[in-house]
Amino acid sequence: MLKLDAAIFDLDNTLCLTDSLEKIRCSGNPALLTDEALAGVSLIKCIPKVLNELKKQDVKLGLVTNSPRWYVEILLKHLNLSDFESIITHTDVGHANIKPSPVGINKAIAELGLSNSHNIIYVGDNYRDFVAAYAAGVKPIAPSWGSKKPITQMPAAVLSSDSLIDDINDFEHMCLIADRCAESASFNIPKKHLYFAPMNLEGNVVALDRDQISLVTFGRYFSQKSELTAKYFEKHKLSQHIAEKESNPRFVAPEYWVDLFGHAIIELAKFFIDEGSRFDIITVIPSKKGKNPRLENLLKRIKRKSSVSSTFIPDLFYFEDDAKSLKTLGGKDKREAEIARVLKINTKHVALLQGSKVLIIDDILTTGATFRGAFNLLSEYKPTKILGLCLAKTVNTTQDIKECPECNRSMRLAKNGKTGIHFWSCTGFFEQPQCKKTAPMKIKDCPKCGDIIYTKPYRTGNFLACQGYYNKENKCDYTENL
Repeated sequence: MLKLDAAIFDLDNTLCLTDSLEKIRCSGNPALLTDEALAGVSLIKCIPKVLNELKKQDVKLGLVTNSPRWYVEILLKHLNLSDFESIITHTDVGHANIKPSPVGINKAIAELGLSNSHNIIYVGDNYRDFVAAYAAGVKPIAPSWGSKKPITQMPAAVLSSDSLIDDINDFEHMCLIADRCAESASFNIPKKHLYFAPMNLEGNVVALDRDQISLVTFGRYFSQKSELTAKYFEKHKLSQHIAEKESNPRFVAPEYWVDLFGHAIIELAKFFIDEGSRFDIITVIPSKKGKNPRLENLLKRIKRKSSVSSTFIPDLFYFEDDAKSLKTLGGKDKREAEIARVLKINTKHVALLQGSKVLIIDDILTTGATFRGAFNLLSEYKPTKILGLCLAKTVNTTQDIKECPECNRSMRLAKNGKTGIHFWSCTGFFEQPQCKKTAPMKIKDCPKCGDIIYTKPYRTGNFLACQGYYNKENKCDYTENL
């Protein structure tokens, strides 16, 4: 087992709840941060125990926040916190380098005498925190004790204070269960906890509160639609297993998917309904016409291995014949409109729905549009409980969708098997009508002309070149060795 080397924390709404101080924090006026203003602010109840246990086991502690230095110093003094060996603030990195930039986290890592090859977690409560952690190459953790505001980014795990303490000497266990199963391609792994991420119907991570949770995911999917996530994809087994379904028309779900979903059907019924209860109906998001019925086949395999007496229905939903692939559409609004147009409910099963408890299985959740469409269709028949369950939630580290200039479908990053070079490829490559449009992946800006620098292959190895290197009209001969 690998021991945790360092824990770096966000400050506001991670160590203490500070919504009441937001206007003061943004004012730039230390005189406003009075004893009266601080009177209602205290450490979250579990924090002293968490910090004490980390220090007791020689875990280095850091603090990285977007708040200014004056605010941090006054607040930490008020909270009587002096545990951090590195404190990085807005003042230390400048406005251009606050989170989601990784600069602050990298600076803290250096001050702690470590590198991002060490076992480091960053504990935060919002999208900026987790993007910065991913960019810095450390593990992003969402605390169950922090703010109750939904989080729009997918962390590596959602941990309670007890779970974090319990895993100090087991860094690899601080991970969603499907991520861990994928590494060994088996559900037969050591399990102290069945780590999952609770989400609302928008696909955002929420507190572990049954009334707030509509969806559950067991893992992460690193898409190839940004440079950062494409790099994670290369070493993330679950993402690779999931991506195989796009390139292999005869894809069969790995057996650990069957075992994980089968186990979850039992355990989640205990949590969301009550001990000894079950879901009445278990179904899947169906395949589109002419596509591999991978989830329908997965449901049959789950049913064969399951001991529950639920009714398994592979065709509760169906797509209209002209349904488009959502991955080619890009943004949330386009996906939402398409699902509303093409996802339908099979009327031959509706008599079973009233008053029932329904579990819907899907493999990937990106924007949540498909689940919302399914929930909307079911709600007309008044089931008592609907829960969506998916294998993985997409990690999105950019809000920009790169569109194909030829067919307007979204593009993703692919990799040349011979050269190892990443490039942009239209998602229409595996669709009809096929689109083979490609574009180079930007490495950085050219210091000579401002165009993009990208990786070029050569017989003796790859090198970096300006996009103008082979352009006769806007010639730029700038190159760099790799």
